Amino acid sequence: MKLLDNSTQGILPLQKRLLYRTCVLPIALYGFQLWFFKGAPTVYNMTELKKMQRRTALWITGAFRTSPSEGIEAVAGLIPIYLHLWKLNGQHQLWYATIPPLHAINSLLDHAHAKNHPAHKLATSSFTSKQKAHLKSPIKDVNKHLNEIQACLEPNHVLFSPGSRVVDHFSSRIVFHSLSSSSDDDTIVHIQKLNQAFRMSQISPHSTTIIADGGVKKSNVALAVAHTWTDNHITRQAHVQAMNITPVEAELIAIRIGLMPALNDDNIHQILVVTNAISAANYILESRPNLLQKAVLPITSNLKSFFEKDNRNHIHFWQCPKKAKWPRHILVDDQVKVSANVPTLPSKNSYLFSRKKECDGALIEWQKAFSTEKRKGQLFLDFEDDKQRVIKPTYTKGGSWLPSIGFINALCVHFTRMTTGHTPIGEYRQRFFPNSPTSCPCSQADLQTCEHIIMQCPLAQGFKAMQHRHQ
Repeated sequence: MKLLDNSTQGILPLQKRLLYRTCVLPIALYGFQLWFFKGAPTVYNMTELKKMQRRTALWITGAFRTSPSEGIEAVAGLIPIYLHLWKLNGQHQLWYATIPPLHAINSLLDHAHAKNHPAHKLATSSFTSKQKAHLKSPIKDVNKHLNEIQACLEPNHVLFSPGSRVVDHFSSRIVFHSLSSSSDDDTIVHIQKLNQAFRMSQISPHSTTIIADGGVKKSNVALAVAHTWTDNHITRQAHVQAMNITPVEAELIAIRIGLMPALNDDNIHQILVVTNAISAANYILESRPNLLQKAVLPITSNLKSFFEKDNRNHIHFWQCPKKAKWPRHILVDDQVKVSANVPTLPSKNSYLFSRKKECDGALIEWQKAFSTEKRKGQLFLDFEDDKQRVIKPTYTKGGSWLPSIGFINALCVHFTRMTTGHTPIGEYRQRFFPNSPTSCPCSQADLQTCEHIIMQCPLAQGFKAMQHRHQ
């Protein structure tokens, strides 16, 4: 595939990166799971893919062909291709936990993951320990990944089927009050409305308010807390500790432990749920199959019964951003921040946590390998953020550098060449063109370096001053 085309030379670097990710890379990696697994010979394929990504990184950044691959890939926000394959392959193997019970692949898996599907004669469950040790197959890697995660529910549960969903019958009795924008004025107005709704809830004998919050600590221990408010005081507090789940799942657990008792109370007709994660609450009424069904199924089932038993029953979800510092939400948030004990018993990962773990693992490996000078180039310039921490490469949100310099083609080119130390100045010519002049035109340095140009060169300082006056 020809990556460089005269018709695409004017595309901005961020758009080039998106074009590569959405068009070129999926075509190049189609069916790679057939040859990318533990023990498979991948040297030739990986070499070709690395060459492809290097050409793409040069195309995006406008760097010289002598530039180090890892350095220009980092500037372009492209994770090394072998780590990208590692991440995609791990997520693909986790996907087998969500396939229907009648899927043919189940017949090749171990008994624990076959979902009661009849075993094939070549299934891994029929192999001896010695045969499994010598086996080189993607199915072997799939079994290993599935052993680490919790069992997933069927994707086609009746409560999430069209015509049987809660939103299909009771959408008028479910209201979401989201913040229209993040501006301070809109936040103040939103909190005023929340205060009014809370006061009305507390004076009504048939209404209650649930304030829920959840969070995940660095130790992967999640804490979910919910307070039930009735008659202007807390009537119930619920706490749940979990392990190896995502923040969204922690928020859903907090909503569930606060909401379930209220849904089963025949005296309650209106429920207010206050949370800072209104997007997590939306999953409860998601009209399409999603990977959070295990967390939301108990809520959805009880919510349907709550609406069916009385036409007066309503539920309102209110968003409460943390920056608003609503006093009652702060009480819950403070309890979430309390240090939790790490469980001593092993705990399997949730499906979403395992997917996140694959992404985080690939990113950590990239940043660890990038810290060595040989990979990024000996002259690669390290930049610091506002907290004086060295900026590390990432592929999220456009990367670490492109969002700042990626909207001007010329600026992206000059920045990349300067950062990688491959720009047409004296120190570059000394390395690759030793017979060319290496001194600075200002006549104050025998060797023209980036440090001299940025910090000392009077010609560069004069150009900066002229630019400043022009602005």
